[in-house]
Amino acid sequence: MNFSAEKITAMIDEKMPQLQQDLTELVAFKSIHSTPGLEEDNSGAAQWVVDAYTKAGIPCEAIDTADGSKTVAGHRPAAEGFPTVLLYSHYDVQPAGDVSEWTSDLWTLTERDGRWYGRGSSDCKGHVAMHLAVLNVMRELAEDGHEDYGKLGIRVIVEGSEERGGYGLEDLLEQRPELFEADLFMIADSGNDALGEPSVCTALRGSAPVKVHLKTIEQPMHSGQYGGAAPDALLELIKLLSTLHDDNGLVAVEGLQPKNHWDGVGPDNETFRENAGVLDGVNVIGVDEGFEPIDLTVSNPSITVTGLDSLSVADSINSVPATAAAVVSLRVPPGRDPKECQDQLIAHLEKNRPNAIMEIERVARAEPFSADTSGPYLREFSEAIGEVYGKETVEVASGGSIPLTNKLLSKFPEAELALYGIEEPLCRIHSADESVSPVEIRDIAASELLFLTRVAGTAANK
Repeated sequence: MNFSAEKITAMIDEKMPQLQQDLTELVAFKSIHSTPGLEEDNSGAAQWVVDAYTKAGIPCEAIDTADGSKTVAGHRPAAEGFPTVLLYSHYDVQPAGDVSEWTSDLWTLTERDGRWYGRGSSDCKGHVAMHLAVLNVMRELAEDGHEDYGKLGIRVIVEGSEERGGYGLEDLLEQRPELFEADLFMIADSGNDALGEPSVCTALRGSAPVKVHLKTIEQPMHSGQYGGAAPDALLELIKLLSTLHDDNGLVAVEGLQPKNHWDGVGPDNETFRENAGVLDGVNVIGVDEGFEPIDLTVSNPSITVTGLDSLSVADSINSVPATAAAVVSLRVPPGRDPKECQDQLIAHLEKNRPNAIMEIERVARAEPFSADTSGPYLREFSEAIGEVYGKETVEVASGGSIPLTNKLLSKFPEAELALYGIEEPLCRIHSADESVSPVEIRDIAASELLFLTRVAGTAANK
């Protein structure tokens, strides 16, 4: 039986109170990978996923990985003639940041102004709960006489270190590829360009960050007695970092300067300003130089300082800093080699070596991703999304990185991969007051459910 998009959406609507409760329980876990003192939260979140997905009909286990995280893996074998679909998400989250910037407790899912707020509500615990709702509806339909829906092969992979690690899952893929084998990988860790605008993501940038450590004197020294002559490590770091961009804010590293333009859809300057929260009186970078924001966030390398070690303003003392360090995040567009780009960044730092002892540490790289959307599963999934939203699905790109995408397709080249999700711009992922729209999570869940029922129905009718 083929259900209409309206009927499928109504089925998900009935699950929304339970989905909200599930997300409330998940958000309560402080599941920040590799943070001392939060081991029980990470283990607890993994066990919650194991129990919930097993109850939904997909037997799961938590597997220890090489980076110290737990990956939840589950499998319901396909009946003869039915394909296998892998549903991916992750239960780990970004650190809290400045807690004072949150309007409500970040570990308590809070409904406000028609949205649900909490760390991980959209990235990516919202996807964990979304997949769960879809699987529960599929299980109930199979028990209610639609046996074919229970014949579809389902794999589940819920990662525990995507935000602050990631190599644990890649190592698991190398060591136990049978846990991942599928005809279609459904990677729910992306989103639409705008709330209510259906899309699938077809391009991601890779990453090639480095850590820079500077040391100038043996220990901090009194700024009155030594300041002005003793080299200041923080000032040396500031001078070094200032060479990474030109006076207009564009990347200035040789070989990484912007030159490409994105030929797909994306937010215009004004929409980008609103989405990014750019303040009045502050210019969006590149506009006066002929670049649209999407050009710089998708088609070209970007460099951002994402961490800085020095004394805080609140803890400042009258001394010359002896050490300083920074994390320099380099994003790499499709078509560029992350290793080559990282080499160019390091060469630039060495060329502009400051008056300090400098150490540069390479951080794990991730390959950029470019999707092939010509396969039958991707076409049918795009159609399903469009039917639920009532408008045509568009292909979009993201400046983010998901290392798993290329690794999966390298291991299983005959499979297809769909990248999509609930993370529209208002979600403010990785920021204070992260949230998710219940309407968006419902519609993405309905799109996924509509697609899976049709895949099962097509297989049954062959």
